Amino acid sequence: MKILVVEDDPDIASLLQRNFASEGMETVHAVSGGEALAAVRHNIFSAVVLDVMLPDMTGLEICQLLRKQDYGASIIMLSARDTVSDRIEGLSAGADDYVVKPFAFEELLARIHAQQRRRQGAAQPRADGEQLLAGRLGYWPAPREVEMDGKRVELTEREADLMLYLMRNEGRPLSRTDIFDALWQSQGGVAINVVNVYMGYLRRKLAMLDEGARDSIRTVRGKGFMFTRPD
Repeated sequence: MKILVVEDDPDIASLLQRNFASEGMETVHAVSGGEALAAVRHNIFSAVVLDVMLPDMTGLEICQLLRKQDYGASIIMLSARDTVSDRIEGLSAGADDYVVKPFAFEELLARIHAQQRRRQGAAQPRADGEQLLAGRLGYWPAPREVEMDGKRVELTEREADLMLYLMRNEGRPLSRTDIFDALWQSQGGVAINVVNVYMGYLRRKLAMLDEGARDSIRTVRGKGFMFTRPD
């Protein structure tokens, strides 16, 4: 598991990082909202441990932004504010759990594991369980990875959904509206420009394989986007 620790208190952050490391977990540390949002753009996390009070924006604001972007990792909020209304506010912002400071690391760890079990148990069987091949480029459903010439890159769940939709419509121009309706229409409060955002994320992941892989997603002027198998 890879954990994002968003905490501006150096003592608490150090404690969390040491304890997660002792459990065999990798951590990335962010001290502000800006650093946290940058971290989730470039990493795949199993969980985010998010302090409520940060120097540039609140944990509530960060959580709301992540959920509006359909960010799927577990979010565990940390706060010294312990009233019922505080907890409700945190959960309403999109947090999966709310832990009050001071806390025992063992409890936090147990809550993270509980969220992982809940998400795995709630997951419905996906219709995209097959492996897809398009020339040299392949998609592997477990784990969600794209592969080319023996090199693999892991995708987030939403990036994988987008990759599958494009591959299944190979050679067919798809408008932003087509893509939005297929993947985001059921998500309340999401704007259509989320398509451009995730297209950028996916192209950057494909570029890690090969420039040809990145160029397999083409922008078709006046029509949208089209997937063609790489040369």
